[in-house]
Amino acid sequence: MQMQSFKVFINELADMSGEYIAKSFGKRHSVDFKEDSSPVTEVDKNVECMLREAISKKFPDHGIIGEEYGNSGEGAEYVWVLDPIDGTKSFISAVPLFGTLIALMKNGEPVLGAINQPVLRERIVGDCEECLFNGRRVSPSRRTSLEGMTLLTSDSRYCSRLRGEAGWKRLEDAAAISRTWGDCYGYMLLCRGYADVMADALLEVWDFAALLPALKGAGIAYSDWRGGRDIGHDWGLIASCTPELHKKVLAAVSGGV
Repeated sequence: MQMQSFKVFINELADMSGEYIAKSFGKRHSVDFKEDSSPVTEVDKNVECMLREAISKKFPDHGIIGEEYGNSGEGAEYVWVLDPIDGTKSFISAVPLFGTLIALMKNGEPVLGAINQPVLRERIVGDCEECLFNGRRVSPSRRTSLEGMTLLTSDSRYCSRLRGEAGWKRLEDAAAISRTWGDCYGYMLLCRGYADVMADALLEVWDFAALLPALKGAGIAYSDWRGGRDIGHDWGLIASCTPELHKKVLAAVSGGV
């Protein structure tokens, strides 16, 4: 019953933030650049403030980790992890391939996640047991071979530069379609069956915490680039629609194919 109440609340958070983002989309926004050179707008900041306020009011004993305003109470049993706009570069360019990421961690493990694209009115919610797209169970691709696959990434330059040019080229050369329909939207496409592999060279916790419960719930195979579970800034994330394909993807990027 507690998980069900969290699901209701995470959808309320997505509704609330999504309404504001949708109204702001396609307008000119002043853009600042953070220390890591990533862009941020007043919309990113306002959305995170909005989400933090709602969470603190509903669950005052829960912690919060956010991309824009840092951590509070991160040692709590339950911690919410927020990325108000994952894909700010797309947002400021009026390209709707971005989303809001909202995750709930229990004792440091992501147990619930939402990916919300308010402009297209598309939402995925996963709880490690199931993954729903707009309320219906997703149906991922069942591809098992590299040939003919659709490969997505947020930025192929990072994959090549940080994870090895030769391995990434092998993977791209095997793909029938290779596109940068990335950030959280790429993982949404993967869960829905419109892509076979999604790869990111590096991620922060607010980038991946909401993804993992959705990927697990959809039955998607995933790991870091070495095949382990050190997902995040050091070793990124690769997700494939089937375990069979995932083994071949890892072999390709490591030089085994």
